[in-house]
Amino acid sequence: MNLSPVKIAAVADVHSPRFLNEFKTALSVCERPDLFLFAGDMINRGKADEYINVLDTLESQFGSDFPIVACFGNEDPLDLRDELLSMTKDRLTFLDEKSLTLNLSDSRITIVGMSTVSMELRNPQTIQTIFEERARQLSQLLQDASRSSDYVILLMHFSPLLETNPAEFSWWVSRAIENFAPNLIIHGHIHNSTRNIIEIGATTIRNVALPAIGSITELGI
Repeated sequence: MNLSPVKIAAVADVHSPRFLNEFKTALSVCERPDLFLFAGDMINRGKADEYINVLDTLESQFGSDFPIVACFGNEDPLDLRDELLSMTKDRLTFLDEKSLTLNLSDSRITIVGMSTVSMELRNPQTIQTIFEERARQLSQLLQDASRSSDYVILLMHFSPLLETNPAEFSWWVSRAIENFAPNLIIHGHIHNSTRNIIEIGATTIRNVALPAIGSITELGI
C-alpha cells in the first residue's frame, strides 16, 4: 500500500518568553505540518501563562486545524501540570506516560509520550526503582502501539542516549525498546548539541531543541 507522506514539525526548549521571538521567526520559514510535536520546556521556569503565548504564536502562523501533541519538560514542574492541562486542553494534547493514535494522510501514527523525572531525587535505590517502572510502562506502551500502527513516535524531553556514549541508549530506554523499538524518538533538553540526528538500529533519534537547531525540525514520514 502506498501511503501519502505525513509532514511533522517538532520543537523543544522555546523557554518562552526567552526564545519566543526565535520561535516565531523559525515558524515563518516552516511549511504547515500535519502534526506538530512539542518535546518539553516550551515555557521558562514554570511560567504557565507563557504556554498561551506559544500556542498563539503557532496559531497565528498556521491556524489551528492540525493536532499538537506535547510532553512535559523539566521546567514544567509537577505542581504546575494540572494548570497547564486545564488552560491548554482544547488546543493540544499532553502525553504523560500515555499514547495517542492519529490517522493522518492514510497513515496510522501513534505517539507515545513520557514525562520527566524529578531532578530533586537523590536516593539511588529510589531512582533505580522509578526507572525500572518507567521501562516497564514504556515497553507496554510501545508494544501496544507497534501492533496497531504504521509508525510509532516516542516523544520525551530528556535525551534517551547515554551521556558518555551518544551512540547508545541509556539502560532503561534500551530495556524498554528491546522488543518493540519506535521508528522515531523526538527529544529536546540538550541546547548545545552538535549531533542532532542519530540512527540506532531501525530507530532515528532527533534532538529538536530550538537553541541547538536554530529552526523548527521538519520531517516527512
